[in-house]
Formats: sequence, C-alpha cells, structure tokens
Amino acid sequence: MRICYLIALQTILLACLYPWSANAITLEEAMKIASKQHPQLQVAERHVDAAAGTFMEQSAYAYNPELSLEPQRRSLNTGGTANDYYVTLSQGIEIAGKQGYREQSAQAAFHAASQESEAIRQRLSIEAARAFVELFFAKQALDLRSRQAEMLRQMSQAIARKLEAGEANRLDANLARSAYTSALNAETASRQAFALSEARYYAALGRAGKGQQIEPELPELSLQWKSPDDPFALALQSRPDLAALRSQLAQARAQVELAGAQRIPDPTLSIMNGRENGEQLIKVGISFPIPLWNSHKGAYKAAMARAEGSRTELEWTEQRLRLEVQAAIRNHDSAMRAVASLDKAGESFGFDSIRLAQTAFSAGELGLTELVIHINQGLDAQLTALEIMKQGWLARIRLAEVLGHPEFILKGNEP
Repeated sequence: MRICYLIALQTILLACLYPWSANAITLEEAMKIASKQHPQLQVAERHVDAAAGTFMEQSAYAYNPELSLEPQRRSLNTGGTANDYYVTLSQGIEIAGKQGYREQSAQAAFHAASQESEAIRQRLSIEAARAFVELFFAKQALDLRSRQAEMLRQMSQAIARKLEAGEANRLDANLARSAYTSALNAETASRQAFALSEARYYAALGRAGKGQQIEPELPELSLQWKSPDDPFALALQSRPDLAALRSQLAQARAQVELAGAQRIPDPTLSIMNGRENGEQLIKVGISFPIPLWNSHKGAYKAAMARAEGSRTELEWTEQRLRLEVQAAIRNHDSAMRAVASLDKAGESFGFDSIRLAQTAFSAGELGLTELVIHINQGLDAQLTALEIMKQGWLARIRLAEVLGHPEFILKGNEP
C-alpha cells in the first residue's frame, strides 16, 4: 500500500512539469496587444489630434479683416433727402513677434502630446509585461500548491485506511490530516492570488475578462546582457516622458515670450470710403489700445512662474532618473546572478529531494514525519525556484522600463 500511494504522489508531482498549451498567449503577444489596442492609447491619440488642431489655429493670423457698411438717409433743410453711405475695412496687425511665439508654443505643445502618447504606449507595454509575468508565476505556484494538496490528501486517505486496518497509529493519521489541511489552505490562498493576477492582467491589456482559461507561455529569460557604457545617457536619450517634459519647457518659454509681447498693444488699420451730401469721402486711420487698466503684467508673471516650474520639474526628473537607473542595474545584476546559479543547480532539486525521501521511507529509514517534511521542503524548493525566476523577469522589466527600451525584455541588449 505504501509503495502504491508514493508512486501516485510522484506521478502527480512530475505532471506539473508539463507546459500548458490550451488558450496559450505569449509575453510578446501581450505586450503588442497592450501597446496597440489599449483604450488609454485612444485617449492619448485624441490629445495629439487636439494639439495638432491647436497648432493649426495658432499658425494662422490672429485677426481677420472686418468690413462694415453704414447706409444713412438724411432730410435736408432745403427740402428733399440725401442717401449717404460709409464702407469701412479694418485690419488688426500683430506686432512684436506675437504670431511666431504663438506658433512656437503650439508646436511645442504638439510635440509634447506626441511624446506623451509614446510614453503611454511604452508604459502600457511594460505594465502588460509585468502583469503577464505575475500571472504566469501565479499560475505556476497555484499548480504546485494544487499538486501538494493532492499529494497530501492521498497520503492522508491512505494513512486513514491503514489506521482502520490497524496498520498505523492515530498520531500518524493526525499528522497526515494536519499536513493536508495546511496544504489545502495554502492552495486556497494561491488560488486567490492567481485570480487577482488574472484581473490585473486583463486590466493591463485594457480588456474585460471573458471567463476563459488563460494558459500563459513564458520564454526562456535571456541572460545575454551587457550593461551599456553609459546607461544614464541612454535613458536620457530614449525616454519619451523626458522628451515630453523638454517640449513642455519649450512651450512654457514660448509662452513667456508671448506674454511679454502681449504687453505691447496691437494697432488696427482702417480704410473708409463713403459718400456724404453728394461728396465722395476717403479716410485712412490707425488706432492703438491704451494699456491703462490692464498692462498684462500678471499674465507675464504667471508665464514666468510656469516656465520656472517646468524647468525645475525636468531637472528633478533627470536627477531621479539617474538614481533609478543605478538601482535598476544593481537589482538586475543581482537577479541575473541568482537566475544563472539556479540554472546551474538545476530546477529538479525539489523533485530529487522528494524522490530520495520516498526511497528512504520505502526502505524504512524515514518515518512519516520526516517524509512530510521532505515533501513540503521539496515543494518549497520549487516555489523558491519560481520566485527567483520571477524576480529575474521583474528585474529585467524594470531595467527596460527605466532605460526606455521595452524590447530589452525579450531579447536583452546583445545583438
């Protein structure tokens, strides 16, 4: 009886090594879906369209010509009436370079919106990769926990049957039952963690869950990684969010110039042609607003403050990025060393431990307590191996994120 249920336990353990294939999706597919079909991209694209429309508007001249017609009918003292008219054409004139500053500001805003859209695309791709990895390892952990609970359930039932036949004692039965209960509780917690991971995965892809079983397929983590000569410079050059901040600073500076130019009033040129009392009239005039009640000093001060805020934000973001790059590289190097060590040690360590414990138990060299301990330790070793691989993937994802190169996740940076 003992040999039969131990063989069954071993068979169940080895079953968890087989990859899942039904309804499979890969990491690359998940990243592509998020970077092309997520609803947030549609919002970002509309912002780009709005910025393009604003640029088109600000590139045009600020004033349209105005045409006015004033017919006039007068009664004359000598009797009779006179039909007079006045036709006036007026045109506002932008001076002090206002049109150029408006155009520069709108163009910078358009570039900022475009870079923000690209930053959102990268962020969604990174978040999808992170959610996919979390989902994959949550499913693997759930599978191991389920196998552990099934093994200990069969063991508990076998010991219970032996207890009824008088071949086992009550202490062994209680031990087997307690081990099974603990494993069942761990499986329940793992199932809940998987459900949360699945929900986060659907959210990262911008899709509602359809209740179908997901079978994620994760490729082998590429260890072909060489740290760039100057990773901080690479991040400064590659990160679209930094490019967006630079464009926002350019926009703020153009707004400062425009606010300064707005303090100079624009003249209006007018030409009038009319007839009065039978005589033809032609008049040319020019008018200037008088900045008496509002000199636009407040608008200039506000523009200066916004430009200074944009400059400070950009400088602080770059300083913070330097720290993030350094931390990501250290974390990545440590995680890759752990993954490489795990690969050399072999992933079957936990199963070897269980198999050896099974052999010793069959030979009478181990008691039931020791067997349960070795089963739990073997499965814990497998869970630890999964955690090491998971942290390796998360470290790679984080490094690709701070460097601004999502493609590093799948292929590393080696040619």
